[in-house]
Amino acid sequence: MVDTTYAPGALDTDIYDRIGVRTVINCQGATTAVGGSLMRPEVTAAMAEASKAFVVLDELNSKVGEVISEITGAEAGYVTAGSAAGMLLSVAACIAGTDPERISRLPDSDGMANEVSVHRAHRIDYDQMYRAAGGKIVEIGDPLATKSWELERAITERTACVTYVDSRNAGPGALDFATVVEISHARSVPVVVDAASTIPPLDHLRRWIRHGADLVIYSGGKGIRGPQDSGLLAGRADLIAAARANGNPHAAIGRGMKVSKEAMAGLWMALKLLPGIDHAADHRAHKAQAERLRDALMERDDLTITIEDDWEDWPAPNVQIAPANGKWNPKELQATLERGDPPIHLGVRHGKIQISTHALLPGQELTVADRIDQVLSADAAGR
Repeated sequence: MVDTTYAPGALDTDIYDRIGVRTVINCQGATTAVGGSLMRPEVTAAMAEASKAFVVLDELNSKVGEVISEITGAEAGYVTAGSAAGMLLSVAACIAGTDPERISRLPDSDGMANEVSVHRAHRIDYDQMYRAAGGKIVEIGDPLATKSWELERAITERTACVTYVDSRNAGPGALDFATVVEISHARSVPVVVDAASTIPPLDHLRRWIRHGADLVIYSGGKGIRGPQDSGLLAGRADLIAAARANGNPHAAIGRGMKVSKEAMAGLWMALKLLPGIDHAADHRAHKAQAERLRDALMERDDLTITIEDDWEDWPAPNVQIAPANGKWNPKELQATLERGDPPIHLGVRHGKIQISTHALLPGQELTVADRIDQVLSADAAGR
């Protein structure tokens, strides 16, 4: 089955007109700042149906957890309020376990094994969630290289877990994952993987458990196309039980990270649909969008434009546009496009415009190319 949700005329956005906010062209991909991804009709229908009755949230979470377990190959699964909540609950589980006294103390973790080993190459904005759980971050290595002895020396009786990040935003200097697992497990320390934004391809849901991760975190509202405020935590049954004890609806560190019955039902439906989607066909469709955007701009002599489409790195093809000889400023172009009508939201990384096709509707790639062409031409005429 090919996903047809991203189709012209498929979106009824009248609600935003009534609220008084503008819809945007999303070139940032399935990122939270612009609303994640678009849920499939079956997902929103499941959420509406779930809103009509009461259930015990723990029981519902356990049943959705069974589907998480099945699709990831993990012993158990748990629904979180997005992947950031999964990061917090993973570390809370590793620090406090299911001990009621320890759980009640977090984020005060004094006297507990509370250190979280993090590659310096894997430092990201969101790892503050480890600290919010009571974790004390211990960096290893540098942005370009890490030696195995650095991890070995960092692991002590105070270590709660070792983390690993699967993201294009991470640097190249981390140890290979097999080495991290070997060293950590030899010392009985769990390995937690943040793979929030790596779906599709579908196999990415299984590879980290297959390679020895103890807990893996995924966003439910990105490539899985579930509710934006949902996430998946998959892993060892004892650690999932500990995450559950530290989470909603219990009076614990994760109490405020609620997942509604509607969001759980929506995620359940998104996961049930996921294996039947032809993700390869969707990837080809997005690559065609990237190529049309590139072709519309490639004659300009004030830029260079390339496409990154390795599925191991990008869930959908990514168009990168760099200024030639500093003729324009990527940040200024970004700001101008965001102020336009319609607003176009894209990224800037390493001095290049980044355009993800992951959430582009059909035909929007030509609108984006046309607006970039207009803005750069006007800028050149004014110089």
